[in-house]
Amino acid sequence: MQEKIHRHRMDFYYQSLVIYLIFFAAYVLIRGTVGESFRSLYNDPIFYILILFIIIFLFIVVMNIIRAPMIILKGDRIIFKNRFGEREVMLSDIINVKIGRIRKHDEETTYRIIKLKLKNRRKQLKIRANDFERGGELINEFLKLKKGA
Repeated sequence: MQEKIHRHRMDFYYQSLVIYLIFFAAYVLIRGTVGESFRSLYNDPIFYILILFIIIFLFIVVMNIIRAPMIILKGDRIIFKNRFGEREVMLSDIINVKIGRIRKHDEETTYRIIKLKLKNRRKQLKIRANDFERGGELINEFLKLKKGA
């Protein structure tokens, strides 16, 4: 098996940040021109709420860029890596692989969860496939691993 790298998806955070920035700019322009003036924005609570959302999503984007989590699948091991360290799981240490679905009650989409039961770990190691690029390929790789084990 060749080395396959699956990086953490960031598109949701980028899109959310851009949407909040566009909404913020539109709100400032509309409020500043239609309202009394731009000075009245400092007394507007929506202005501060939008700034708070932008700061929170900017923080999340920066933290995920700094962490840069990824899963590397090699022939005999799985490596969970981020900028601060890595953890290797040998394929021989995997007792069981479960691939399930979690349905959110308020949404129609299902999220695929990969659960790995390891020899030296009490709790299962959970991986949300949709959090990584090419999540379908990641699920297929773990399905091959499940059939091979």
